[in-house]
Amino acid sequence: MPTISMYSPLSKWKVGDYLTSPLVHICISNYVQHDGQILLSGELMTENEIDEAVDHLRDELETFRKKAKRELEMILSRQLVK
Repeated sequence: MPTISMYSPLSKWKVGDYLTSPLVHICISNYVQHDGQILLSGELMTENEIDEAVDHLRDELETFRKKAKRELEMILSRQLVK
């Protein structure tokens, strides 16, 4: 199953680097591609499988939300250090 992850190009920002607004990206790793489509689940054949897959993706997005907000705060706090 795919994993939702975060890409933060400024995660290694340090004092003296060019100042820019903190930003992050939502990424999908460990995916399968079929006919040009990125598949976000295995084959879903029952209502229960659909519910489980959606719940899993929702949980991953919630985890991403928390990590991304912490990442933005960390970058901004490093940029504000004089």
